[in-house]
Amino acid sequence: MESIVLIIAAFLTSVLSAIIGMGGGITLLGIMAIIMPTGYLVIAYHGIIQLVSNATRTAVYRQHISEPIIKRFLIGLVPGLLLSVAIIYGATTFFKTPSAADIKIDFLKPAIGIYIIWFLYLRKKKKTISKEAYKRMGVLAGLATVFIGAMGPLIAPLFINDKLKKESIIATKAACQAAGHLGKMPIFFLFFNVSYIEDWSVLLPLVIAVYAGTKIGKLMLGKLPEVLFQNLFKSVLTLIAIRLIVMQVW
Repeated sequence: MESIVLIIAAFLTSVLSAIIGMGGGITLLGIMAIIMPTGYLVIAYHGIIQLVSNATRTAVYRQHISEPIIKRFLIGLVPGLLLSVAIIYGATTFFKTPSAADIKIDFLKPAIGIYIIWFLYLRKKKKTISKEAYKRMGVLAGLATVFIGAMGPLIAPLFINDKLKKESIIATKAACQAAGHLGKMPIFFLFFNVSYIEDWSVLLPLVIAVYAGTKIGKLMLGKLPEVLFQNLFKSVLTLIAIRLIVMQVW
């Protein structure tokens, strides 16, 4: 029954992400966290599923990708992932834990929620997003994808404020997220002893579900007006921010 629930959730959340560009990944992460008791496995498995989901969105919307944004993001992402490795190694050494699986960092979730609210509603609006903003966000995303599991809400405000069309938002954001999920796989393999190959029977049905969901979501996006898409994107992002803030309290 739990496997069926996860497969259905993977499909529906992938449809959501393909239509709006976000929301599906962090929703799936929350569902997996309820069903799966081991925190680090949730992030590791979720990373594989979202890698396929984001890579599929990148492929189906490839003509709309903004290459300059991806290049700037990757410049920051690599140091961010390396910083995650340094933190994990330092923490396991300091606390003398046999595995990084014993480390738990939760304060980043409400911090990201507060950042989203500030970025969308409180900061002084600028006409365009600076080139350096994507590099800095890449560094933070390298940390978020390892310690939280989802970096979509963190980087999403940059896209909605950069005057991109809906297809470009989905394609470029998906490519950035796919790079992050791909980059953290070696980290979980080396430091958390996650064997992705041995767990193929669990992951394969979920991967197929997100692939199908992305294909269907693309068909639905074509019927969504640009203004409505922008409003939905911002509304979903706001709800996610509130959830990230209050979930720590509850």
